[in-house]
Amino acid sequence: MWRRAVAITTQKAYAKSSSHLRRSRILSFSTIKDDRLMVHGMQFYGYHGDLPAEQELGQKFLVNVDVWTSLEAAQKSDMLKDTVNYVTIWELTKDSVEEKRFEMIEALGGDISDRILTLDDRISKVRVQVKKPQVCIPGILDYVGIEMTRER
Repeated sequence: MWRRAVAITTQKAYAKSSSHLRRSRILSFSTIKDDRLMVHGMQFYGYHGDLPAEQELGQKFLVNVDVWTSLEAAQKSDMLKDTVNYVTIWELTKDSVEEKRFEMIEALGGDISDRILTLDDRISKVRVQVKKPQVCIPGILDYVGIEMTRER
């Protein structure tokens, strides 16, 4: 949305001079698709890790998911059928973390990403963050984590 405002302001500034008229046309944005659906702060208990203790005892995992999809139809209709259902994103993420087992959080993040991308054809891109706060490192830290972005 801010890009459209910048383009309009830029057009007004350059409209006074004919030499800059071409540039103002280039900067006009007719359709911007930076819409994003966010499901952040999910917490699940899973059994992922390379160490036997991690696979046996399990631990908490924190997950954030961003999905790029046009929200325009849902904005106009105010109907759930016109958007990606964030409850389904939560359910897929929960299933990946709680029901599957991976040695690496990279594999866990990849599983979540792949499942969400195939969920709905309207999804163009997904970003998944997986944070592991109870890591076996002899030091003080908040978490280790991964972030991956996948596109169609």
